[in-house]
Amino acid sequence: MALFRSLSQMGKRVYLPLPEDFPRKYEFMRKYINGFPNSRTGEGDIIVVDCSCEERINWLGTERNGRKVISIDHHEDNPNFGDLNWVEPESPAAGDMIFHLLRQLGAPIDEKTASALYVAIMTDTGRFSFSNATPQSFFDAGELVKLGANPRFLTGEVYFNFSEDYLRNIGIALFNAHNYHNGRILFLTLDRATTQSFSTSPENSEGIIDFAMSVRGVDVAALFKEIAPSKIRVSLRSRRGIDVSGVAKFFGGGGHPNAAGCTIDANLTTAQEAVLEQIRKVLGYR
Repeated sequence: MALFRSLSQMGKRVYLPLPEDFPRKYEFMRKYINGFPNSRTGEGDIIVVDCSCEERINWLGTERNGRKVISIDHHEDNPNFGDLNWVEPESPAAGDMIFHLLRQLGAPIDEKTASALYVAIMTDTGRFSFSNATPQSFFDAGELVKLGANPRFLTGEVYFNFSEDYLRNIGIALFNAHNYHNGRILFLTLDRATTQSFSTSPENSEGIIDFAMSVRGVDVAALFKEIAPSKIRVSLRSRRGIDVSGVAKFFGGGGHPNAAGCTIDANLTTAQEAVLEQIRKVLGYR
């Protein structure tokens, strides 16, 4: 959104595709694109931001058609799928990269653009608590505050604006908690039977994994979301230098050392057993 706003204000024709299932917690940001033309042209370059592989963009194959793809990303497992690739694994967030790019271009950064960039950095660094939160990310956040970003408002909208369904899912996930190896590993689960009985959706669960990491003694946590009878979406978190990105990659996913994810085509029990086995290997258990 930040790049869309700045390029539009520079007089460029830009199209920003928005997902139909726009995350509710970011709904307040929809207004950031109001007032700018936003219609598909089928022409020009395609800029992909904060995406580790082209398979995650279901429309890219049909839209490419000889057009140049520019990838701006900070995932270390990015295979450089673009025609032009700017990949910085050492950068804490793609939002940081876009901020520096706009500064280099002398592009306009108004209050809403600054707010979008602040949210990008805040969420990618886990509210500036993940190991990827560097002095530079704190400095950049401060600069964005000077430009109009409001940390209290943005943090409240993203992290403390729950729906009743989300609160029910927190309860379900915590009720289904299981720990292993004296509490070093903690699994949370959102199974279809329980979520359906409470008329909630397992998809409404972003951030629930963080509750597991708040438990004393937990080094690795996983949230299992049963999207379909044989499709399990897994979110992984870790600390103390433990890298869980390899666990996600084993199942065809990816991410960062302390925050990764994947989707497993198996039933819930099989998926949990398989993930537990891989985590045990990472921790040195046999």
